[in-house]
Amino acid sequence: MPSVHIFASHGRFSSFEAIRQFIDPTYTEDGDQIDSEFIREVGIGEFEPICVEAIHSPVTKPLRQLLEGVSYSDRWLPHFAFSCEADSAICVFEPNVMLRPEASSLRYCGALSY
Repeated sequence: MPSVHIFASHGRFSSFEAIRQFIDPTYTEDGDQIDSEFIREVGIGEFEPICVEAIHSPVTKPLRQLLEGVSYSDRWLPHFAFSCEADSAICVFEPNVMLRPEASSLRYCGALSY
């Protein structure tokens, strides 16, 4: 079964662009990947950028509300029990492999199968 890892934040990112800068790797002129801060923290193996979704809201919301509309949320959100307020979230889907998600500087809310 596929799974999604969920991370939340409040007040850390000022915009959608700022959260993407935290997530997305950069590349050298030769095309070699330079890992982002997020990738270094959580140790993503088998990195597939299109399978990492970022959500940013200008206002704080309950996390469940912030996550509405994320890919496959109709399958996993009803089973999501973590409760907090957030203005930003990151959802990491397979085929990305999370080696140490709990090492993130963001609040790690767990993983759900769907």
